[in-house]
Amino acid sequence: MKNKITFKNNEITVDMPNAVKNLNVKIVYIFPNPYQLVVKDVTFSSNKYDEINTVDIRKVNYFSIKKKGLKLINNIANVDSDYFYKNTKNKFYMSIDLKKISKLLKLRKFKDKELKLAAYAYYYVFNTYNYSTNYSLYLSHKLGYSESYVKNLTKDIFKYKYLTKNTAGTAGGLLSKKTIKLLNSQKFQQLL
Repeated sequence: MKNKITFKNNEITVDMPNAVKNLNVKIVYIFPNPYQLVVKDVTFSSNKYDEINTVDIRKVNYFSIKKKGLKLINNIANVDSDYFYKNTKNKFYMSIDLKKISKLLKLRKFKDKELKLAAYAYYYVFNTYNYSTNYSLYLSHKLGYSESYVKNLTKDIFKYKYLTKNTAGTAGGLLSKKTIKLLNSQKFQQLL
């Protein structure tokens, strides 16, 4: 059986049969804001047994399962945006091209610091899904900035509330209302 994605109310459910040997995984994603998806619930079930051993659950790489589910959803959003919008009623998810944001940040096209930090917050959040270890080094290579400058930018987006921390000890965060307002602003849209 293949992976199955279902849309219900404000939730997107990804069913992954045999995600790990003899384990089915069901992940429920929600929109905390129009631009992001986060995991609400993860459920494991066994193909063979009524109960699941802790040994089986230890085999699960939560980060890669979550990333795989997001990739499946992002593929639908990119390939058939009308279908995605019809089912989610969310026209903003994946509406800002990361390549354009990257290009603007690389070329240092932002004269307004607020817009730059909002763009960097968006870029930072969507790249934490793609890479799992040293984010600052990865982003410095992608943007052509020094690693220390990327670390300072990352501190600033949290300090000035462009991102709110979703859980301690994990990279990423949730885009704040301030950032969403700037991303929707006419000033920002004109830069794209």
